[in-house]
Amino acid sequence: MATTYSGTVGLSIILREVLTGALRTGGPLERAITESLDLAPGTLDGQINQAFAQTQTGIGASVTTVYDLIGSLKDTEGNTLNFDEVVLVAVRNRSSTAANFLLVGPDVSAGFGVLGANVGFWNDATDRSVVAASSWTVMYCPAGVPAAAGTTDELAVITAGGTSANAWDIMIFGRDNP
Repeated sequence: MATTYSGTVGLSIILREVLTGALRTGGPLERAITESLDLAPGTLDGQINQAFAQTQTGIGASVTTVYDLIGSLKDTEGNTLNFDEVVLVAVRNRSSTAANFLLVGPDVSAGFGVLGANVGFWNDATDRSVVAASSWTVMYCPAGVPAAAGTTDELAVITAGGTSANAWDIMIFGRDNP
């Protein structure tokens, strides 16, 4: 059975401001950042043909979970996924305990996502995104951030030294380019 992947990303951040005061009154003034992305099946910029989603629970303190983007991740049918390019990485920290923050970024052995050829999610191999308790991070690059087997294909989620009740959701969208 063949699997086809697509995705939708929606973001709407709205600021409403009502002005009151002796010199001026008005409003509400509204400012917004909105984005709606339809990631159709395919291998062009802004398209995907590979996707991985997982929920992790009960992960201990100071643990590194490595997501090997080429050769070890499986889809829901058990097929091996190979991400030649990653379009989106989303991580939601499911823990509400402040000490259970997550660090997301390139793994030390074959770090994925380091800036090169004007695309990347992190500036260098030691950079990490902090995902505080009850928070999330989403990184999106329609051109796709390249991954290469054995050299730049490992994404790490590192738990803090807080407790052993770490939990998160992760989604990775991208392409293999046959």
